[in-house]
Formats: sequence, C-alpha cells, structure tokens
Amino acid sequence: MSTAKEELSRLIQSQPADSSREEIVRELAFHVMVEKGLTDSDARRVISNADMAHRIRSWRK
Repeated sequence: MSTAKEELSRLIQSQPADSSREEIVRELAFHVMVEKGLTDSDARRVISNADMAHRIRSWRK
C-alpha cells in the first residue's frame, strides 16, 4: 500500500508537462473527492437520489 504522498506524486507525474498549477490542483482535488466518495459508499454512508433531489429543492426556497 502506498502513502498519500506517493499516490499524489504519481498523479502529478501523470499530468501533461504543460499543465498549469491550477489544473494540477484541480486534478488532485478531484482525486481526493472521488476517493472520499468511494470510502463513504463502502461504509454505506449514502443517500438515495430522491433524498438528494429533495435536499436540493429545499435549498431553492
């Protein structure tokens, strides 16, 4: 199992050579969010699409 630093270093190295700082940071943030979502899903910390739609509708009020 690799460390977080090793994992993120590999992700940075996989980016095109002409990537901007902003693009790299955006890719790192996306990677972290996906990993967190997968961890939440594995732990059954999820809600249904209907519940999420209801929450979003409530924000518009």
